[in-house]
Amino acid sequence: MAKKIRFEWEGRNYEVGVERTGDRLTLTHEGKRYTVTLLPEQDAAQVSPPSVSRPQPAAARPAPPPPSAAPAAATVAEMDAAGALHAPMTGVIKEIKVGPGYNVEQGEVVLIMEAMKMDIDVPSPATGVVAEVLVNAGDTVNAQAKLMVIR
Repeated sequence: MAKKIRFEWEGRNYEVGVERTGDRLTLTHEGKRYTVTLLPEQDAAQVSPPSVSRPQPAAARPAPPPPSAAPAAATVAEMDAAGALHAPMTGVIKEIKVGPGYNVEQGEVVLIMEAMKMDIDVPSPATGVVAEVLVNAGDTVNAQAKLMVIR
């Protein structure tokens, strides 16, 4: 039985259905289903921020790391049978690196999205020629939106 969770994120309200089966969560939002696998406790400790039991005095706090301009690790984008490349997540198109007629190699970054305040590289899942670019820099796209066609 799915449980409904309501939350606010970046000023917008969301309602998501959540259903757990073993180590998998199925999330349903606006008719789309997403499945995630929960990490074992020992793996989760590696990706979770450390808990702080009490604040340190200002003099004892380490300096924060410098901001990184590097984009996040490449994200897997799906391509359908017609060659349409789909957005791997909801976000804003930050930069389009190719245009119609460009030859692209599998794994080559074709555009950069911004999601959750991070730059996300979107590589081509196949080698081919860009037939059409369906988005512009600055466009907000939903997950699975068509971004471009590669043949």
